Amino acid sequence: MPDQNATHGHVHTETSTVGDRRVPLLERLRQRWWGVLLLVTAAVCILWLALTDRLGLYIHPRYFVFTVIMALIAVALGIVSVLVHVDVEEVPKRRGRTALQLASVVGSLAVVGAMVVLPPSTLSVATADQRAVNSGTLAGEVQGQDAQTVLTSNPDFSTFGIKDWATLLRQTTRPADLEGRAFTGVGFVIADPDAADVFYVSRFVVNCCAVDAQPVGVPVQLDGWDRQLKPGDWVEVSGALTASDASHLPLVVGTAKVDKVEEPADPYDY
Repeated sequence: MPDQNATHGHVHTETSTVGDRRVPLLERLRQRWWGVLLLVTAAVCILWLALTDRLGLYIHPRYFVFTVIMALIAVALGIVSVLVHVDVEEVPKRRGRTALQLASVVGSLAVVGAMVVLPPSTLSVATADQRAVNSGTLAGEVQGQDAQTVLTSNPDFSTFGIKDWATLLRQTTRPADLEGRAFTGVGFVIADPDAADVFYVSRFVVNCCAVDAQPVGVPVQLDGWDRQLKPGDWVEVSGALTASDASHLPLVVGTAKVDKVEEPADPYDY
């Protein structure tokens, strides 16, 4: 008489073998590789931006090291997740699942292609118009000092950037103390909507990343400026601060010399 226990054990062994069947590599990749691809895609784009000195178009330089380290870790984790064997339960194929995963893969590859074919660029003057020049809260210090302290410390104004000048002009309570000061700055042109003969020589100030970038600028008075310049042009402006006829501007750069220049390698202020 056959040993029923042995027979039952044999059947149980076969069932376990079927239940523990390892999912082929391609099936495992199908189930989880799109997430890995998204992770690695983002990390590779970050590393490419860092290697081409364009990471600063997106984030503040203080975050460069941290961001690059995190990107390297992400790439390493992505490689490990593919190479290291992990038993995965076989998931029944469902209608639409493969199409969704394929769309995710195609989307990821499209992002990579766009980053390579369409290199990153600085924020445009259209963005500046949407956020309005000098509308945000400027930093409370000018080169590490209170605005009023700067006026009494006889600083080297030649070292001031657009952000320094814009902060000083906005925060000073004694604009007359700045009259006659020589100004030199490089930035892009933003039209003043309230004065036809005034434009701002401007830059974006980045506190964390490009998402929070705020346009700041110094007003320049120049009759007919729009006949030789257009919004978005990069210019170097030299002149002296003088009292303005416009009620919303206590001071402007007058008797200005304006020259078109190329966009600088580092277009933002920080």
